[in-house]
Amino acid sequence: MKHLFIVLLAAAVVVFASCSKKSSDTETPADTLALSYSVLKTLPHDTEAYTEGLLIHQGKVLESTGLNGKSWVAEVDPGSGVHTKKIVLDNQYFGEGIAVLHNKLYQLTYKTQIGFIYDATTYKQIGEFKYEPEGWGMTHDNKNLIMSVGTEKLYYLDTTNLSVARTLTVTNEGQKLKNINELEFVDGYIFANVYETSWIVKIDPATGKVVGRVDLSPLTEEVRRMSPNIDYLNGIAYDPNSKAFLVTGKNWPKTFLIRIQKPAAATGV
Repeated sequence: MKHLFIVLLAAAVVVFASCSKKSSDTETPADTLALSYSVLKTLPHDTEAYTEGLLIHQGKVLESTGLNGKSWVAEVDPGSGVHTKKIVLDNQYFGEGIAVLHNKLYQLTYKTQIGFIYDATTYKQIGEFKYEPEGWGMTHDNKNLIMSVGTEKLYYLDTTNLSVARTLTVTNEGQKLKNINELEFVDGYIFANVYETSWIVKIDPATGKVVGRVDLSPLTEEVRRMSPNIDYLNGIAYDPNSKAFLVTGKNWPKTFLIRIQKPAAATGV
């Protein structure tokens, strides 16, 4: 009987080892492009702000909003969410992304194919420009403006005449990535919101390939518990002092200061 027990035990070990191996073999492979994040601070955000653009310039937080009749650009006090200065667009314009380069503030509009240029200190309008097909997000690489149009294409604009100097096709694991929206250029990479998702992707501007991505669904779920009818994540601004990102969404009640990094398993730390 003792001998039989040993045989049965040995058989059970073999079966368990076999089942464990099969389970391991069918596990979903790790996402090698996954980035993690940590929330450093939670701040208030104006729920009336249909956020289209967010940036930090010379220590000031600037936000642009959309919707006809509700589009403006403002300096925002991050501690209170209150707007301290505004550029208000005429009702015919649906405001979109913004960027500041060489002391000029550039603003896109949605389908009117007109962009506005302001003095970045006084906010006085000093010019305008035209483009195709639509205006979505905007940033710059210290040389050219970079514009998204809601497709997989990014357009580099020469600031001397606002003509297209280059186009870049964004791909995610070999597939074109559409709905590229709000943009931020950080340390040689383009970070972008993907519209109608909770994803931010990190893009190599040399190739257009997505080289990292972070899922902010937990933040979206958190604000939706407060306001079920809020819109999508949109708004990403880099703070060089804290090396962190301000992120928010359209009509969100909160803004989050987060640090994006590779997971510890990927970095070895």
